[in-house]
Amino acid sequence: MQPLIFDISGGELLVVLLFALLFFGSKGIPDLARTMGRTLRQVRDASNEVQREIQKGVTDVHRSVSDQRNNFQKSIEEATPKLDQTDPATPKTPEVGKE
Repeated sequence: MQPLIFDISGGELLVVLLFALLFFGSKGIPDLARTMGRTLRQVRDASNEVQREIQKGVTDVHRSVSDQRNNFQKSIEEATPKLDQTDPATPKTPEVGKE
């Protein structure tokens, strides 16, 4: 016989269900199932909320790193002299072959 859920065989599941029926009664089982359903939904909602908060934090960190990188690149570009601008203090070299 194949295990059904969590390594529980059909006979074991039948014993558990029979025990639940005897312990909670036929009127208490629907309430128990409803309570378990609500609890599972709350756990799932809380898990989704945690995942959203983590994703939001990751997005904020990525945005912050990207902004810092852009600011750093801009400051480097502003600090380095442009190639087409020449410093008037440096002498110009004469072109070879033209006299």
